[in-house]
Amino acid sequence: MRILPLSETASLLLDSQVMNYQSQRDNDELYHSLHEKTQQLLYELPYHLHLLAEEECAPFLFFCWDAIDHYITSFRIGRLSYLGYLSQVVRRRSRHYMAQQRDKAKRDILLLKSQRYAYDDEECSMVGEEEVPYLKSSDIVMVDIEQLPTLFEQLLAPACGDHTETVDDELKTLFYSETNRRRLLIVLTLCPDVANTHLIDELADLLGADRELLSTYLSTAETLLEEKRRCREAFETVSNRHFRRLLEIEAQMEDAFDPDERKRLEELREWTARLYKAKVTKIREQEVALTHSEASRILGIPKGTVDSSVHYIRRLLLRYMDEMGINGYP
Repeated sequence: MRILPLSETASLLLDSQVMNYQSQRDNDELYHSLHEKTQQLLYELPYHLHLLAEEECAPFLFFCWDAIDHYITSFRIGRLSYLGYLSQVVRRRSRHYMAQQRDKAKRDILLLKSQRYAYDDEECSMVGEEEVPYLKSSDIVMVDIEQLPTLFEQLLAPACGDHTETVDDELKTLFYSETNRRRLLIVLTLCPDVANTHLIDELADLLGADRELLSTYLSTAETLLEEKRRCREAFETVSNRHFRRLLEIEAQMEDAFDPDERKRLEELREWTARLYKAKVTKIREQEVALTHSEASRILGIPKGTVDSSVHYIRRLLLRYMDEMGINGYP
């Protein structure tokens, strides 16, 4: 933590810069300077005030990122300095941030329990509750990648067993034909992790397929995404390191008075910023999903078939996910 605590002189200078910018909104240089200082303060204040752990400071900064311009323009000279104003903002927003993180953790736990584990606690079960047959993670059988085309063909034949009524009859009729079932299975192959985690019961009912067979197919296809997932995580780790390094360089520049040292830090900042931007761009471009060519090669079908299937299912989703009529939107 290199910036905090600010001296009284530095705090007064920061107040003056904020007020000057509010009267000179077209001063881009002053705006970028204030924006960077506000970023640094939002990053350091939660840890300095003992509100968040150090590893939570970067996510908290991104949580506040969109409101930075509002903080700069809404500050007014009074009892609090700009530093004190941001401290109050951090105290309030850190509570919302922690509540959001707790809610997210609870949702993740509930989702994990509902999708991956059987409900074994009979004492907590609701009286008269209908038993739902969940698959345990240990019950999911995976096969060799080479057997995916065989499983694919087996799933094209509708199963004879009973299925839960979770899907609209009109959609079931639409996917009764083998052509549409094939198209949907091809699309599911591209993103098996999402389908297998959230939609397995509905998809089995929609396709008229055996749930265990469909889960085996998707779980096996999901193993093909492990390398892409590891690559994305590696890029995220490196980009976070570059971001922290940028903040450290900015802090060092505040205390650097030697012209040569300041020039060196400016060049280092520009180089680190280019690396950080390149990593973020790469992360945004990366999709943890199979490409059309990979799905074509794995299933042994033409790439054009994959392309046309994606196009058709996308149009179908747009039509059936349109809620304008239901919600009465203009």
